Amino acid sequence: MEMVNIKINGIPVSAPKGSTILEAARLAGIEIPTLCFLKGINEIGACRICVVEVKGARSLVASCVYPINEGMEVT
Repeated sequence: MEMVNIKINGIPVSAPKGSTILEAARLAGIEIPTLCFLKGINEIGACRICVVEVKGARSLVASCVYPINEGMEVT
């Protein structure tokens, strides 16, 4: 399985390619609060509780639906 390396709050995290920011954070034990996210049932990012800042992004993103990319920096 191909892994992608990112940083969340300055912490290096490695997660499988195709993961969302939320999934990568959970693998690393980093808590991002959620309300509407239910894996496989409701993955629409509607409540916006899980928003994070991605370096270089134009606005905040919902971590439950935003895919990770190599070298991404998240706060």
